[in-house]
Parts: sequence; structure tokens; C-alpha cells
Amino acid sequence: MQRVRRFTELPLAVGFGISNPAQVREVQAVADAAVVGSAIVRAIEDRYAGRGTEAIERYVRWLKEGTGSEPL
Repeated sequence: MQRVRRFTELPLAVGFGISNPAQVREVQAVADAAVVGSAIVRAIEDRYAGRGTEAIERYVRWLKEGTGSEPL
């Protein structure tokens, strides 16, 4: 990320294999954003199938709150 920052002032995001708060915290140390795409899709397909949107919201809140960021 340091190398990429030398070439741009744009915000930088990382989004490979991020699925829990510890991984989000690691990304926060070096990037401006953590992208949690596949983990949410997987949660929708596997763990929360048939449980409604509230389950997905709880998952996203768990990710965010585990980082020490402001609650949603």
C-alpha cells in the first residue's frame, strides 16, 4: 500500500479474504477502506439463508463494531 500511495492521492481500499473484525483492523492500518464482498455473499448463501435481512445486518454490525469504529 505504501508503494501505491506514492502514485495517487485517491483513497485506497483492500478487499481480498476479509471476513472478520481482526482482518478489517489489519486493513485499516494500511488502507482507507476494507471491502467485505465475498464474505457477505457467502453469509447470504450459507449461514443466513432463510433468516431474513436482519441476520445480514447483524453480520455487518459485528464486522464494524469489532474494528472499534463508530457503530452503524
